[in-house]
Amino acid sequence: MLLTSSERIRMLSDEFTSISDERLTMYIEDASLEVSSLSAPEIYQERLTRYLAAHLTALSVAKDQAVIREKVDVIERQYSDPSKNIGLFATRFGQEYQRILDELEEQIKPKKSINLVVL
Repeated sequence: MLLTSSERIRMLSDEFTSISDERLTMYIEDASLEVSSLSAPEIYQERLTRYLAAHLTALSVAKDQAVIREKVDVIERQYSDPSKNIGLFATRFGQEYQRILDELEEQIKPKKSINLVVL
């Protein structure tokens, strides 16, 4: 059961326009399986699937290292360390997925309270 579509994934970023439907469908299937194992309310499942699929897609098209600093005179180039951005924090889509999960956890988690009994 696919919870989102390749068209919705493509609407998130222009970098996904060149990705084939078959490839996007594979990422959507993976994300759908992951999200269906969560205890997230049904109204959040499509959104979670969309952002997780976009995260997986972005990881597949991203270069391992990005130039973070470049100097022109006496040519110098500094690359980011790919090990610093591990997991969901590696893409903005993964960060949004994690933010939604954190928000849901706050809503579901029982509020702590103190019960006082006066005798």
